[in-house]
Amino acid sequence: MKWKSFQHDGRTYGLTHLHPCTYRFERPAEGEKPAETYTVETIFTSHCFTRGPKDGEVYDKQLVYTGDDYEERLFDFRRYELSKRLPEIIQALPTRKPYHNSNRRNFFTVEVITDDGQTIEYDIFFKVKKLGKGKLEMIVETAFVRDPGYQSSRPTGKPIRFWIILHNTLHGIKIRS
Repeated sequence: MKWKSFQHDGRTYGLTHLHPCTYRFERPAEGEKPAETYTVETIFTSHCFTRGPKDGEVYDKQLVYTGDDYEERLFDFRRYELSKRLPEIIQALPTRKPYHNSNRRNFFTVEVITDDGQTIEYDIFFKVKKLGKGKLEMIVETAFVRDPGYQSSRPTGKPIRFWIILHNTLHGIKIRS
């Protein structure tokens, strides 16, 4: 889905950086394993730049983002600013070991970012599935700085190389938890 810009107080917040895109990840040869190239169609959900209202929260109705029809979410200025880093973070996943969240059958990575001189942890959750012959789809489900007001905690998970996520998904091999 291509997200429409958000307007608030005379300012436009563009979302083209979260439009669907295609990444090509090239894994170099390792020992007897030949090099592999993965084509990954990537989409970002509105949860990367919006949030749900907290229980009992009174909020400015002008903050409601109406980009999709299935839920009412509020434009979140902090999530929006951090979302500008998502394409770069996604491209760098081969250098990291995301965690396998077996409870929800997705993966997450935690990026440490300096926010106005303060170190923060930016949680990014994604799923990968096979689209067809030689193609994968990554859905970046949400990305946020954990807020104690939501009463949630980071799930536990085992680290897994990004290359294993891509390879196993493409070849229909179950990822062990």
